[in-house]
Amino acid sequence: MNIAVALAPDWARLARPQPDGYDTQAILDLVAHRLFPWRRRDPAGAPTLFGGRVAVLNRDFSGFSPPQFAPAPPEHPHLAEAEAILAAWPEAVAQVPELIDTIQVWSDTTQTAAVAALRPGSSSHSIEEEFGTIMVTIDSPFGTAQALVHEMAHHKLRAMGVPVVGAARLVANDPAGLYRSPIIVGRLRPMTAVLHAQYSFMHVTQLDVAVHDAPDTSDRLRAQSLYLLARNVPRMEAGDEELRRHLVTDAAGARFAEAFFAWSAEVLLRGRAILDASGYGIPPL
Repeated sequence: MNIAVALAPDWARLARPQPDGYDTQAILDLVAHRLFPWRRRDPAGAPTLFGGRVAVLNRDFSGFSPPQFAPAPPEHPHLAEAEAILAAWPEAVAQVPELIDTIQVWSDTTQTAAVAALRPGSSSHSIEEEFGTIMVTIDSPFGTAQALVHEMAHHKLRAMGVPVVGAARLVANDPAGLYRSPIIVGRLRPMTAVLHAQYSFMHVTQLDVAVHDAPDTSDRLRAQSLYLLARNVPRMEAGDEELRRHLVTDAAGARFAEAFFAWSAEVLLRGRAILDASGYGIPPL
């Protein structure tokens, strides 16, 4: 694809993972035309996931801080469980190995197996200069699965020209303006950071809905999905309201935002219905 086409995709179709993989290819085209293009890393004999496509490694620099975090075994069984959980959302389980080539694994030493089972979650991180690489804790399989789509979404948004601070396209808010983030609630943040939080956690919330609704989901995973939806749906409802009120876009961003809001409405409607039917009764934030 030439650079003119690569930089002018159908932005509406990048708002959510597409069944035909259109957005995956568009992201690959965008990172191929960076100043320093992404070149997929070879697993080079490392343990792998996703049919040998994604290497699982430890990281010995610039990772999570000890003593709370420590390198985890690259062949930990929770990783294969996380991949199996992702299969509940076909678009995501297809997209992750296309856009991610390296998972660097950690363990949260403050987590116990009992806590991870009752309150599944994870810590994760990715760096703009390292497209295709993500860092995740693997103490909870469901939490790890969420982290995979969460950090992949951050990479996608950066590839579209929206880092956490500043934006080359899509977002036109004044970088000095500060708004309420749905995730980091202790301080106001730039609109680009708010969009990152919302976009990444909408991927997470879609996964939670997909796992809950999958016909072969175990009772254990369905119970965990309810816990996660009770956390994420109210936060995403608040973030959706903040974006609708304050997001300023360019022309491409307007197409992206319209489609993103439509996807969000669909997922949040289903998520709220699941909570209501389960008796959670969690009010919006």
